[in-house]
Amino acid sequence: MNAATQPKRNGRWILFALIAITIAPVLASYLAYYVWRPEGGKTYGELLKVGPVPAFRQAGLDGKPAALADLKGRWVLVMAASGDCQQACQKDLHALRQIRMAQGKFMDRVERLWLVTDAAAPSKQAVAAADGARTVRALEAIPLQGDVATGYYLIDPLGNQVIRYPRTADPVRVIKEVGKFLKNNENLG
Repeated sequence: MNAATQPKRNGRWILFALIAITIAPVLASYLAYYVWRPEGGKTYGELLKVGPVPAFRQAGLDGKPAALADLKGRWVLVMAASGDCQQACQKDLHALRQIRMAQGKFMDRVERLWLVTDAAAPSKQAVAAADGARTVRALEAIPLQGDVATGYYLIDPLGNQVIRYPRTADPVRVIKEVGKFLKNNENLG
């Protein structure tokens, strides 16, 4: 090898190295996405098809008309149950209170709504368990996805249904997930 071809050969290797360094991230991203598919975020609750909750007739326990739109601008934790709220129901109302209280500085952005599904008047124990939750009587079927009698729902400040949790859900996991919704959507209510 003569001395003139040595720099030319080194220059080619440098060019190939620069091309490889440039292409490597693009190639790695394609491999990561199409070959080793990312799992993505997993939610604890059941994500619902996001859309506005259709209006349905409601009335306060005093008989005055009420609407879900009255809570627009706030995140709403919704629970539907009989007015004859026994021990399990009262436990669920307490769990909703704890979910809200655990949000700390975001607590004021969350409202709780107990939809009474029958004509029974809530007992003093049930009202105490609700502890400040807005209590409204649903005068017709509640248009939320799934069985409303077995879950909690989170409705966003725009009135869209977002996620459903079974009543048997681990409150600690629900608290963490609701906290993520509130934190990641600070400009939304």
